[in-house]
Amino acid sequence: MIVSHPRRTIISRHEQFHLAQQALRRLDRGTGLIALGASLIVGAIAALIWLQPHLAPIPASIAINLMTIGIGAACLIAGWRRYSFHRQLRAATAITDAPMIDCWIENAFEGEPGVIAWELVTSQPDGTEVRLRQAQLIDPSLVTVFQRAATVPVRYVPANPTVSALIIE
Repeated sequence: MIVSHPRRTIISRHEQFHLAQQALRRLDRGTGLIALGASLIVGAIAALIWLQPHLAPIPASIAINLMTIGIGAACLIAGWRRYSFHRQLRAATAITDAPMIDCWIENAFEGEPGVIAWELVTSQPDGTEVRLRQAQLIDPSLVTVFQRAATVPVRYVPANPTVSALIIE
């Protein structure tokens, strides 16, 4: 069950789900994925170097190690992207009031966080307008505070407006 507050814009359940997933990904700083990826790669390479001579009659052992290296590389890339997002966010200086799209609580479990979605409207250097819908998890007690707001303060990187976060005082 979803407890949604009066919407400023029409937003589908599918888009709510997508924005909630985006908000969850924003929490992860990427360090765990980087550590996992590095350990998978080092472990697979070590297995190829030290264990492969003993496992030569088993051709699947090479394929398993190569797949492990691929999974480790994917974890490293995803972790680095999340780490870079948070590093850029710490350096973000531009602040604007963004129109709030919606504010809701997913009531699947007790104590679920609230989700607040906004639309960041910025201009590119060539003058084109960019509209980005983004979301962030908030404490459920703040949902009632934000339900009355028409806009929310957002800090973002002007060169990369996908890097933005709600300013909660």
